[in-house]
Amino acid sequence: MAYEAEGRQIAADVANQYGKLREVRLESKSPCRIVLKCDRGEVVLPGNFIFQFGYSGSGPDCLHAFLQASGFNVAKARVEQAKPGDILRP
Repeated sequence: MAYEAEGRQIAADVANQYGKLREVRLESKSPCRIVLKCDRGEVVLPGNFIFQFGYSGSGPDCLHAFLQASGFNVAKARVEQAKPGDILRP
């Protein structure tokens, strides 16, 4: 649960600094690279264990919480099954 709360807090921080999240590009899985396209620019999410995709566990749980808090209506299974190169939109 702590990771999910961290994901939601990071979503609020990103929104405050960069504006509304428009697109999420899942660029690579190992090392994890996730690029956010927002109203006021792009930002790379912290990788490692905080945000990950493509498996079931705390990284995808945190990414899913981040996406939900950012206004993305995406199923947890979508995050768990994501592959490098996928693009997510709200």
